[in-house]
Amino acid sequence: MIFFSKKKFSQLFFGLFFVTLIIAGHPISIDGAFNDWNTVSVAYEDDLNDYDEADFHILKITEDNNFIFIYLSFYSDEFLMQNWNDFHLYIDADDDSLTGFNIGGIGAELEWIFGSRTGQSYINDSQSEIYQNDINLRIAPTTTSNKFEIAISKNSDPLTLGGEQIFSKGRFLLTEKENGGDILPDNTDEILFEFYDQFVQEPIPTPLDRKSEQDIRLVSYNTLNEGILDPNRQSHFRRIIQALDPDIIALQEHSEWGSIEDIIQSWFPNDDWNASWTYGDLVVLSNFSIISHTQLSSDRSMAVLIETVDKIGKNLLIFNSHLSCCSNDEDRQDQVDSFTSDWREWRLNNIVPFEIEEGTPFIHVGDFNFVGYRKQVETIRLGNIDNENEFGNDFYPDWDSTPIVELYPRHTHKRMGYTWRNDNSSFNPGKLDYIFYSDATIDSGRNYILNTLSMDQASLNQYSLQEADTEIASDHLPLVFDIKVDQDLGYYDVYKLNETTVKCFAYPNPFNSRVKIEFSTSKSTSLIVNIFDVNGKLINRLFDGFIGKGLHSLDWNGKTNKGYECSSGIYFIDYRTDQKIYKQRLIYLK
Repeated sequence: MIFFSKKKFSQLFFGLFFVTLIIAGHPISIDGAFNDWNTVSVAYEDDLNDYDEADFHILKITEDNNFIFIYLSFYSDEFLMQNWNDFHLYIDADDDSLTGFNIGGIGAELEWIFGSRTGQSYINDSQSEIYQNDINLRIAPTTTSNKFEIAISKNSDPLTLGGEQIFSKGRFLLTEKENGGDILPDNTDEILFEFYDQFVQEPIPTPLDRKSEQDIRLVSYNTLNEGILDPNRQSHFRRIIQALDPDIIALQEHSEWGSIEDIIQSWFPNDDWNASWTYGDLVVLSNFSIISHTQLSSDRSMAVLIETVDKIGKNLLIFNSHLSCCSNDEDRQDQVDSFTSDWREWRLNNIVPFEIEEGTPFIHVGDFNFVGYRKQVETIRLGNIDNENEFGNDFYPDWDSTPIVELYPRHTHKRMGYTWRNDNSSFNPGKLDYIFYSDATIDSGRNYILNTLSMDQASLNQYSLQEADTEIASDHLPLVFDIKVDQDLGYYDVYKLNETTVKCFAYPNPFNSRVKIEFSTSKSTSLIVNIFDVNGKLINRLFDGFIGKGLHSLDWNGKTNKGYECSSGIYFIDYRTDQKIYKQRLIYLK
């Protein structure tokens, strides 16, 4: 038996308070949207201010037929789950403290260290190193966040004891560090969970076809080193792209310009295909005429204007991006700052690479490689520029001066939202490819991610696909976005304003001890209410959850999340829904 003897954890041995959870299954999608967690009960709420760097808050646990799902949130700050932390997860898979790795009164068969992307399996007094693919680990989002959803295969060796049991109950422990920091559950608590034997309905497969033949279909695809030209992979790409039957194709990692148009044309001989220039490793092809195209100033994005006026009433603007990979966070932020600056000058100051009409519908797709700070996503979606000294002021990117929409597509046959997967990498599958669009001018029809590994044989046969097609073709999966045409709504004549609205009021303002914050929402929504100082530093998170339509109120006592008194000055209440940010100025006078 392996014993863990560090002082802090010795206090945990056989906790005084037992939290026993009988867990029913839920259909959870690991996509970073979190909406499906609203019906899952809180398993444990951790104490505030009992941490070194990461203050654990809410834990939820559930399952489906294949995975155990874990929801974890923090009281404050954002973290990156696959890097920059030392979080340790321990699962006692047989509810036996005398087997596995002895820590805090449990015998853990699984230890996973998130920041180093490695783990240990402890089965039958044997210890072995494991990696993300050994437990089918899935985590969303791939960027920094204050909440995460995690999936681990119930059929993995650590949870089945090497195939000797069906995983049905266990004990749970999460630590901020290997030695010290926050612990979930706290020192005198213990979480025992047992799954209620309940079948979770498999997802209804998403058809690959358009909902309407009038919809315009865009496919975005990173082809991995010009994969369409690789003779060993080309047949897989052909089957995939023919099954998706796109009108517009945006490719990344395709730097060749001489033959791609002819290849696509040969796959669709009844259409007339056109290609833009290839900018770096970016190219856009379309069976509509291409009016104009250009590379943007960061050299990592391009723009194409496509002649769709006869079909949808206006021409369509496509942005295609491939941003810097991996740990290049500063370069990526500069690239999204540069893009937002280009679009602002195009829209507001008529500094244009080519002319577009007011209200031109636009979509931004590509391999964005968002694996670091969430701020990069917010720069694209909200127009929130980080380096304003170089790239100028913030700018709401949509035509109606609101954020654009970040889409959360799902695999057609599985509740997953990852777009990149490499089973030989230490990084688990993640969302690197995105679709953003102007909901002021267009609506979304069918949208999805194609993963042939998850499709049943009947569906593969229906679309003339093979199970390994997407696996062999590229380490990225193709994203599909259908532009829905609905002339009955005055599709382009009137901007759609269907987002949740928040009306807010704080009093007294100025205040000297406590301020009452009242706000109303036009419909039920996810909402985060933060307090920031004038430098943009998070001071306190007052609310993070799902809220119903109507009037609500909160109080703030002028203190930080850790309970420290704030100094007099100007602060901002920041209300964030899934679609928009509202800010309100506060003056604190002590």
